[in-house]
Amino acid sequence: MDNMKLEQMITDNMKSIFGFALTRVHNINEAEELASDILYEIVKSAHNLKEEARFYGFMWKIAENTYKDHLRKKSKIRNNSCELDCNIADESGSALDKIIKKQELNLLRRELSLLSKQYREATVLYYIDGLSCSQTASKLQISTEMVKYYLFRARKIIREGMNMERLYGEKSYRPNIFEIDFWGTLGGEDREYTDFQRRKIKGNILLAAYYTPVTLQEISIELGVALPYLEDEIKLLTERQYLICKNDKYITNIPIYTLECTNAINDKLKEFTKEAADRFISVTDEFDSKFGDRFTNENLTRWQKLLLCLRKSLIDTQNDLEGNYGEMPKDGPYSVVNGGGGRGVVWGRSLESVSKDKLPSGIQGIYNGMPSKDNSGSVIAMNFRQTLNAQHFTGDMADAVVNIARGHSSTLSEDEIRSYSEKGYIKDSKANFAVWTEKEYDELCSILVECTSVVSELNRKTAQTAAAITADLAPSHIKEVAEYVGALTYRLNSIENLVNTLYEIGWITPVDDTDKPCICVVINQ
Repeated sequence: MDNMKLEQMITDNMKSIFGFALTRVHNINEAEELASDILYEIVKSAHNLKEEARFYGFMWKIAENTYKDHLRKKSKIRNNSCELDCNIADESGSALDKIIKKQELNLLRRELSLLSKQYREATVLYYIDGLSCSQTASKLQISTEMVKYYLFRARKIIREGMNMERLYGEKSYRPNIFEIDFWGTLGGEDREYTDFQRRKIKGNILLAAYYTPVTLQEISIELGVALPYLEDEIKLLTERQYLICKNDKYITNIPIYTLECTNAINDKLKEFTKEAADRFISVTDEFDSKFGDRFTNENLTRWQKLLLCLRKSLIDTQNDLEGNYGEMPKDGPYSVVNGGGGRGVVWGRSLESVSKDKLPSGIQGIYNGMPSKDNSGSVIAMNFRQTLNAQHFTGDMADAVVNIARGHSSTLSEDEIRSYSEKGYIKDSKANFAVWTEKEYDELCSILVECTSVVSELNRKTAQTAAAITADLAPSHIKEVAEYVGALTYRLNSIENLVNTLYEIGWITPVDDTDKPCICVVINQ
């Protein structure tokens, strides 16, 4: 039944429902309460009514059941010391003055802040702004009878709430740091995601609604923020499909790496990452003997060897994700925020507090074969936090770096030559990084096949472990997406973990500011 028809039928039957209530309880105030409960249950259950002709049987059945519930609850309800005047105030004088005399103003304000929008607007217009029921109806563009229903219902909610002890949740004084990320076929508008890091409220709404469905009031109490300030944020999150709403309860619709989830994954990964690092070091091959003289020291040789193995392992495992977990989702938040039509996923991460001087973590960019515009060569580069002092390659540098590698620095402007010399990419008029021909690169891949297999095995094991844990700790309605996201994000995380471990045990060490440890160019012949 559509909402307009439902409102009309409720309006037509409000007097009958009130009459039903009055004949049962014989007290006008209690009858108003019972009538408001009956109307509330009708509105809440109306989606189950398929045929309009059955409305009256449906309505009286609910009336009888609600009356029975009323009798059961009546003996348990204690006398209320704080309550709103149960009569609609006359339209002369200040209704608020009468209320204040009988309630504590702070409690009243608290409960008003927790009312849903339609109840709050009707209550404020009638009791605080002093509008009549008809004026309130005109302002809200609803019927006068519906205004009375909202006021009946709001009175009951406020009265019950004022006798409750409400404790704000932990997020009211200790909001989580939250970031959001995405991956898909259409890219994405970064502003959509960086906005989450600038504004704590969005991410903490998603965290509050992650494991179990919650009402607007529960979100408000958990965050310690009044509903009027949350409603627009929640509306936006719902439109973007970050939140979904069912039966007036909200639940988060994207996977989140909570601290519990992240810690559980990392604990598992430590074991086999250390094992993989030991195996990687123990492999003997011809890399040093054949190509070690290309580098000024053993440390740079090792960084380059590691780069090439990491790059080849990504190629070897690039089809694993689709093979094991299916195609990227075509529906959901990613398609909404990116204009529709693309496949992709969105996920969040809850972070511990970090100091401003903390080093950036993880991979700061992977370029798994960035070609120049003329296709004369391609750049392989990975920026790790351990090498940022010396190397921070970005995609827009590909053409210049390839030209430097080919000995065509003359194609660069004077400003570009000066800039790349200062950055250390040019030294003594030559490329200050590894340059390989296609033939040499193929030979390198053959030499490093055993080391690469160690990395690929770690990559797969990491993805499988993260997928299983992420799905296990996610709400049931997003388990499949969470499994995909776990495998996707931690596939790259295996690279970061291996580099961190090899760095911690000293197999690779810090580099000089002018070194270029994790970059090379493959020249097309």
